[in-house]
Amino acid sequence: MDVLEPELIWVDGRCYRFYENTAWKNIHTSVPYMEDKESICSNEESDSDIEIIPHDTLFKHTFYVPKIFYSHIIGTKGVTRKKLEHDTRTTIDIPKKGKDGNIVITGRERKAIISARHRIDLLVEASKKKIHYTHFLSIPLNKKHIIDKYISFKNDILQKYNKTAHNIDESLFQNPSKLHLTIGMLKLFDDNEKKRAIDALTNCKENIIDPILKEMRPINIQLQGVACMNDDPTDVKILFAQITPNEKLQELIDKVAEYFIDIGIMEKEYEKIKLHATLMNTTFKDDYSARFKEGYNASEILKAYKDTLFGEIILNRIDISERHTATKDDYYKSICSIIF
Repeated sequence: MDVLEPELIWVDGRCYRFYENTAWKNIHTSVPYMEDKESICSNEESDSDIEIIPHDTLFKHTFYVPKIFYSHIIGTKGVTRKKLEHDTRTTIDIPKKGKDGNIVITGRERKAIISARHRIDLLVEASKKKIHYTHFLSIPLNKKHIIDKYISFKNDILQKYNKTAHNIDESLFQNPSKLHLTIGMLKLFDDNEKKRAIDALTNCKENIIDPILKEMRPINIQLQGVACMNDDPTDVKILFAQITPNEKLQELIDKVAEYFIDIGIMEKEYEKIKLHATLMNTTFKDDYSARFKEGYNASEILKAYKDTLFGEIILNRIDISERHTATKDDYYKSICSIIF
């Protein structure tokens, strides 16, 4: 069925069938994609944004791609690039390993260059799916009164619940300095993409956040009660503090996320952002092999702490935080922090 119904990937209004699976690779030796020509997927498209200029007796197109994607475009021993050049009858020049710069496509026909550019765009888009998130939009919760309440919650659980029976140990718990709400995950691969995200957040402040706050200020964030991400309370992987429903808070967060999605910096996962503060997560475990396999029994915790008040803050800050930069006592490194 993977061959008959491959994944469809949209890039700048174009639809492609993406055949990245073992079954297809066993049948074909070409790069694992093709542009979908069926009317169900494709619309009349404008390529006016692709600047092609005369170059001697040829045509040339120059464009920027973060260097992290060069290896995906070149392929093992240059196979992918050679295939692209052969299929489109173009020459594709890529900066040398470790160097920044532009990719240059040259060819005898404009349509050949456009085709090569479309295929490279698809390779980049497909490659993004394989690369881990680098940053995230966050609302810090590392205030002393919230941290104190969280540490009390943590110590209480470690004292009350038997490790063997509940599969609970200290490594499951969030670092107090990392307590936060996540608006959305980002993949920012170089300074250009970081600047784009910073500009986007600045624009959100001016056109989304400030107008909402002018209508209703302040917006409170209250953390009360706990819940889990799955239906079986005896086999939990993530336990989080719930956010008391607040229509204006939800509106503000959804609109910020929607803006980042619309300009292509963030992927859409849900219709509405589910704000939550992670307290316990199996991915925090010291034993890496058990992080994604073993859950813990949180059934008694969910009952005992269903009304626990962890604290309240006023929404006045959103960060673009860099993953894996928090320390024991400090919050995540921020490439941009807007205060309002």
